[in-house]
Amino acid sequence: MRISSNLNYIKSSNLFFISAGLGLINFLLSSDILLSKSATITSVIVISIIFVLGLLIRFEISWVKYLLIVIIIFGINAFPSFIKEEFNSHPLNALITILQSIAQIYATVLLFFKKKLNY
Repeated sequence: MRISSNLNYIKSSNLFFISAGLGLINFLLSSDILLSKSATITSVIVISIIFVLGLLIRFEISWVKYLLIVIIIFGINAFPSFIKEEFNSHPLNALITILQSIAQIYATVLLFFKKKLNY
């Protein structure tokens, strides 16, 4: 495996790493998650998956962009009701979730454009 020379893949992976960091902050701020063992385990797994997706993007694994499109298409349906519920109970967590979603969608869009580094 080699690290990508495509600048958009590098930007995209950085956005996924930022998203994983935001997920960790969201995890630590949510008292509900920390009270439930299953929610804690699920959160750790999801943050780890986001980090691994960032690594796969950094190594320019091409099928990841198609997987991300499928995940976004399925997730977009549930997102508005989830955010509405989250705003009512935890407004700060809702804002962080929106930032994560924007970063992940923008990172996915970047994967479909070519931009090589000039050496």
